[in-house]
Amino acid sequence: MHFFKYFSPLSNTWLFLDDLREEKQETEGRKLVEKMLRPKKFIGIAILLLLGFYHIFYTGANVDLTLFKTSKAIKNVKFVEKERIHESYKAKKKIVNEVAAKKGTVDRAPTSLHDSLVFPSTANDFTSKLEYAYSKSGQDLKVLQKEVEERRSKLVRSPLYGEDQSCKNNNRIAGLTKLFDAWAHMAKLFNIRYFIVYGSLIGAERDRNIVPYDLDDDVMMSEDEVPKLQKMIDDNFSVGDNKIHLRIHPEYKTHWRKRTKICCNGKVSHGPNSNTCWDQCAVPNPLGRLILGPVLHIGIIGYKLIKNNTVLKMTCHEEYGFKTEFNWKDLAPRDCEFLGHKTYCPTNANLINTEVYGKHWKDPYS
Repeated sequence: MHFFKYFSPLSNTWLFLDDLREEKQETEGRKLVEKMLRPKKFIGIAILLLLGFYHIFYTGANVDLTLFKTSKAIKNVKFVEKERIHESYKAKKKIVNEVAAKKGTVDRAPTSLHDSLVFPSTANDFTSKLEYAYSKSGQDLKVLQKEVEERRSKLVRSPLYGEDQSCKNNNRIAGLTKLFDAWAHMAKLFNIRYFIVYGSLIGAERDRNIVPYDLDDDVMMSEDEVPKLQKMIDDNFSVGDNKIHLRIHPEYKTHWRKRTKICCNGKVSHGPNSNTCWDQCAVPNPLGRLILGPVLHIGIIGYKLIKNNTVLKMTCHEEYGFKTEFNWKDLAPRDCEFLGHKTYCPTNANLINTEVYGKHWKDPYS
């Protein structure tokens, strides 16, 4: 007993060392377990990532990996999502329309007055077609014409034509006035965008009237406007009937030098000096003409908008050596008055008049 008592401090030391040894072994064991578990954490994360990519690629999201690399890809993804939503809407809308169709309440795109017109067999010229179209519109053409004539009666001739009005109207003025009445009423009814040019523009700038010695009226419109007046066109007629007819060249989208010369009766012409027909319709240069008889007409000049709709181009000017391209902002239509009609003129009338007639275009005696 004394022996153990003597050695008891040493015994305690050994016990202490044993405790340390056991604690160290436990610590090393935990570390070993942690090392063994660490790959499992990475495996778990990897599994989650794989599940995420699986969801992205196979649930219809249509996402490309490049969307994380470029903003363009992100925009593409948004567009795809938008299209998906739109397609879903269209599918639902189709079902709604199918149900509504049975009830007679299906939504339909609005039809323009022009497109809905079915002319009777008696409407075989421009005037009769115009009167019929106005009757279907609910507007009174006679009342509108009376208002125009009242404004026209108040026009005063410019002194540029002589203090004593010695520069008298030629025998075409009455017919040209009748033609412009018909054109302006049609353009208003069908919302056709146009503006007056050349001699008609000079007249509007001087005194809002026709130049006394002018030989025709002139308007300019985009080729894109032709469908708006398609049903008013007469393909085969005789200029001898002294009725108003609208003729748009059937090849108006082709360059004027390559257009076929076609007479008003529909026959092909080989020129004024050939044995074939030749009349107002056979002239290939203008887009078309509103015709009254063998001589009188409104020249309808076509143009195209190019360079993102910033430039107006008219190839018809090539024949006369004039400038063919203008900034759209210079020729864009503005409100003006001509022959009692509220019509349209180019924004910068001086620009195009100077190009065609020179800088003294305002002076009739230059």
